[in-house]
Amino acid sequence: MVIRKKVYGGGNCQVSSTLYNAVLDAPGLVVTERHEHSNNVPYVQKGKDAAVAYGSYDFKFRNDTGNDIKITCSSDSSSVTTNIISIQ
Repeated sequence: MVIRKKVYGGGNCQVSSTLYNAVLDAPGLVVTERHEHSNNVPYVQKGKDAAVAYGSYDFKFRNDTGNDIKITCSSDSSSVTTNIISIQ
């Protein structure tokens, strides 16, 4: 199983938001901590963001799949892509 998400714009929170959306689509991954931005962000639908800030906001999830997972991320000048791969 490979879960792939690609969205546009952002910085650190763009990566965490893209990973958050991939985790939401992956069976057996459970979000344990997530924070919304105080304002709307242009790169993802309202309620689909995951703000991160060192020492205060974090994005965390738990793997309940029974398998190891591999997370890969890539970016170019306009987008971030995250893949979650189940290793069986």
